[in-house]
Amino acid sequence: MKRISMFVLLLSAIPVLAGPQLGGRFGYYDGNEPRTGGEASNPSFGGQFVMPMLGLVDVEVSASYTSTESDITMEDYLFNYIEEEEGVDLGGDLDSLLGYLEDEWGWEDPTQGQLIEDYTAKFHDLDLGLTLKLNVPVGTVPLQPYIGGGGGAHFIVSDADLLIQFVNQQTGGEIDIDPYDHVHPGVHGVLGAKFQPAKMPISIFAEYKIAQALGDEAGSGGINSYTLGVNLGF
Repeated sequence: MKRISMFVLLLSAIPVLAGPQLGGRFGYYDGNEPRTGGEASNPSFGGQFVMPMLGLVDVEVSASYTSTESDITMEDYLFNYIEEEEGVDLGGDLDSLLGYLEDEWGWEDPTQGQLIEDYTAKFHDLDLGLTLKLNVPVGTVPLQPYIGGGGGAHFIVSDADLLIQFVNQQTGGEIDIDPYDHVHPGVHGVLGAKFQPAKMPISIFAEYKIAQALGDEAGSGGINSYTLGVNLGF
């Protein structure tokens, strides 16, 4: 009997799911494109699956996607690539870059015209995250503030990698080109509020998220996201 009582007590202490929710989101992604260093701010969209637990904590699995286009020269791209991959800072000097390409990479007679031509690069970031949200008690009002954090992964791809393939052709494939497309782990924190009408299976939320993709090639600085979303219970 004592063991049964302890088992019942343990079960009562485990948070019970209040009912899963599924929804969508739309917002604004504010950050820098790590492959080129250019601005990558643009609208984003995605969705989420939420598991409320006794009204105190929400466990959320989410996905958000953004993409943006930016103009870049081969010169700027190579300065960034050589510094990050080779650890060589050429100081932004074009003559030094031309000499490095010829002496170190075997690019026969690189020209200034090849390096200052404009290219359009498209950047993509698919952000998958797991977030624990702690609801802040405010009484019986339908507006519920929350704070939380979690981790996940950024799947970052840039069309600017086509430029490094062009370099590989010019050097006869003699150098080991490491494309930038990688999966980066990430951490994030969130601050927001949700509006939950009484006795209705729908909630609306507004959220600010600060995130950081980790790794040497993930770029520097945080990624700020501002999001509006809706969840439906089922």
